[in-house]
Amino acid sequence: MSTRRRTLRAARLFPPAATPGPAYSISDPSAGYGTIVPGAAARCSTATGNCYAVAVGAGSRPSVHWDTSLAESVSSGGPRAWTLHLGESFSDVPRTDPFYRFVETLLHRGITAGCAATPPRYCPANPVTRAQMAVFVLVAREGAGYAPAACVAGSEIFADVPAASGFCRWVEELARRGVASGCGGGSYCPNDAVSRAQMAVFVLRTLEPGSTPPACASGGEVFADVPAASGFCRWIEELARRGVVGGCGGGNYCPEGPVSRAQMGVFIGATFGLTLYGP
Repeated sequence: MSTRRRTLRAARLFPPAATPGPAYSISDPSAGYGTIVPGAAARCSTATGNCYAVAVGAGSRPSVHWDTSLAESVSSGGPRAWTLHLGESFSDVPRTDPFYRFVETLLHRGITAGCAATPPRYCPANPVTRAQMAVFVLVAREGAGYAPAACVAGSEIFADVPAASGFCRWVEELARRGVASGCGGGSYCPNDAVSRAQMAVFVLRTLEPGSTPPACASGGEVFADVPAASGFCRWIEELARRGVVGGCGGGNYCPEGPVSRAQMGVFIGATFGLTLYGP
């Protein structure tokens, strides 16, 4: 099998169109990846130790969600363009935070813009409400820019979610898809915190409408505090099988525990297979 050498010869960075921002600089703009077998991949850090680094100069951040484009010229093949998400978007979710990559992915995918603008914050410890959850799962499923049909005043599905509410269209779309049926008595309880058990149903039913995971086996449950008789068991164990959740410690799942905004990032990101880059 033939091999080819791929070397980064030049790179240029451009800030978002019509958006002012700081200047970019590139140290060692010529980076080597060594000889790569066609169809394979290589890292310059391990293959040659000769990588390039991008630095951002002084200047104001154009927006909370800050992407830039990178153009590469290579020794074999045509030029390639990359979109880079620069990160460190929220003051309360630093790079050292274990939830950092999930939060940045949600922002990049248009699922959330945070909880405050100045300074930009994500509020990772805040609980997720049932109303907010409707928006998160639907945008994760349909993509940024998606918006369900508006509610009709006087014909609302739930008594406590009026058409004037910004969440109404999202809540009613979940109901139309059979994801949510309310909390009883014709209500949806939009301001209640989503529990870890409820979250399992929200994400799986939205991802795969109409599907139902297999029932749990009595005596062979994955989590000690989620018996097979629980209506949530099959959903929770399906998330465990998919590697989305590992419980809350001690062999338990803590099904009644509230889901924080940080944890929500993992539930949604892992269930829907969201990555920072790629399709």
